[in-house]
Amino acid sequence: MNPAGMPLEFDPYGNAKPDLVTELGKFCSFCEKSLTRSAFHVEHILAKGCLIPGSQTLKYPHLKKRWDNFLLACVNCNSVKGDKDVAVLAPFMPHENNLLHFLEIQTGGMIVMKTGVVGNDRIRAQAFIDLVGLDRIPGHAQFSMKDDRWDERLGAYDLAGRYLAKYTSNPPTADIESIVDLAMAIGFYTIWYQFFIGHDAVINAFINGFTRSDGSIVEPFPSTCNNSFDATNHYNTLPRP
Repeated sequence: MNPAGMPLEFDPYGNAKPDLVTELGKFCSFCEKSLTRSAFHVEHILAKGCLIPGSQTLKYPHLKKRWDNFLLACVNCNSVKGDKDVAVLAPFMPHENNLLHFLEIQTGGMIVMKTGVVGNDRIRAQAFIDLVGLDRIPGHAQFSMKDDRWDERLGAYDLAGRYLAKYTSNPPTADIESIVDLAMAIGFYTIWYQFFIGHDAVINAFINGFTRSDGSIVEPFPSTCNNSFDATNHYNTLPRP
């Protein structure tokens, strides 16, 4: 998380936003939706407002400006995460773990645990969901109409399904370039991966990038870790160490 030549600290920390967008893409690190750069929050992994229990003393003041303590967050994920202490809660985190290996999005935009996720993996995956409230959909006790993550996730789910049908029709009515461009525009990498798993050329373009018809090279999801996928087995997910 500290590219060559980039300062370790940013003062003020908001100045890190352009470099974070370059490094991570214009997506919320937590819910995956696409945003304009101005709409992002520079999210502190170890919260800048977290207090030492039983006191009014900040626990992580030395990390307030540190590049390796930054991710990007939408307003909803930023608000729900707040000053929770990630070091205590120990959730899986998007910059360290392959959440795709443990979670999936189902019809209706619901985020659920994959079958077979048990033990500590299940605890930590659930802790990630709870950290930013990714299960807050209509009917959830803490759902708010100001929270558009579920609604946008639902829209992405519908689009990915329709473009899979176009891609697999005979003849195809959508190509890889149009699919990747659409995925980049709206975000929600997990959804696009789920729909197109088994179509290796599309998944490879998502993970490793591709060359457009005009010759330009595109890296659609720059924060994606190649080591999180088994290229010898149709890009099935792997747990990151």
